[in-house]
Amino acid sequence: MAIAPLAGHTDCHTLTVRFESMTTALPDTLLHFIQTCVPTFQAAQVLLFLSSNRDRDFSPEEIVTAMRPVVVRLSAIKEYMALFASHDVVTEHRGRYRFNARSHIEHCVGELAQAYNEQPVTLIRAVTHGSI
Repeated sequence: MAIAPLAGHTDCHTLTVRFESMTTALPDTLLHFIQTCVPTFQAAQVLLFLSSNRDRDFSPEEIVTAMRPVVVRLSAIKEYMALFASHDVVTEHRGRYRFNARSHIEHCVGELAQAYNEQPVTLIRAVTHGSI
């Protein structure tokens, strides 16, 4: 965001305030994970839901219902599950999906959860802009 010079100042310089300098940057490992596996903030919410319910598997329809009051379209859930499965973030068996708690996935999702809880605006910016 640019702020106009103060009244009475004759110089043409503007003060640029960068949002990034006011926040703590997200870890590089999380940024890479977001770029490859988390296309939207809603996808992050779905992934965190699966992670917090790692003891069971879900059909896409069950995810839609279980995440309420968060509204996620069934078509979006199916897209996210295909993406997550292609990166081994979830396992798929007979159309049902379960969070894959492998160590590097677990680490990245832990960072994602921390950013979701402590730096939601920074996380949204990272997801929507690719990185910050």
